[in-house]
Amino acid sequence: MKIVVADDEPDMRDYFVKILSHLGHEVVAVAGDGKALVESCRLKVPDMVITDLMMPELSGEDALRQIWLEQAVPAILISAYQCPEWIVKAEAIPPVRYLNKPINRAKLQSTLQSFEETTTERSSGEEKADNS
Repeated sequence: MKIVVADDEPDMRDYFVKILSHLGHEVVAVAGDGKALVESCRLKVPDMVITDLMMPELSGEDALRQIWLEQAVPAILISAYQCPEWIVKAEAIPPVRYLNKPINRAKLQSTLQSFEETTTERSSGEEKADNS
């Protein structure tokens, strides 16, 4: 998958770039705030967004809302804080998952695989409908 990563912490951005490339994904852009995330998604049209919830300029939540006006891209929202209301919100929006920091490789890989499985199921369902 082509992925855009956004986090206001440079170490987290570097971590995601490294781990995602090891998992076979391509990080097509990194952003340090929500405004840069929105612009990166306009330019790169990713398959997935991984964004911190709390960022300067524009929160991850608000950035995703702007991105979704132009493209329906799945997202992983991450936060260092327990946000029960966001877990409930994220679970109610099919293209979103919520993960708490610290994010380890296994947790990230599992979450990405769940998106890939959902996408594969959706694609095969659409192909069956087209062939009917």
